[in-house]
Amino acid sequence: MTPLEQTLLYLTSIVILLGTLTVFVVQFVRGRRRGGPGDGGPGGDGRGDRGDR
Repeated sequence: MTPLEQTLLYLTSIVILLGTLTVFVVQFVRGRRRGGPGDGGPGGDGRGDRGDR
């Protein structure tokens, strides 16, 4: 494996890991802000409307 290939593999791995971490953080923050289960998520009507506007 050439140094260029190693560098590309390394950079690709970092991008994938950072993207995955970002998705987990965003989902965690959105889940906490919405109040957790019972807010129109799975099993609900899917609209997420709690009527508190």
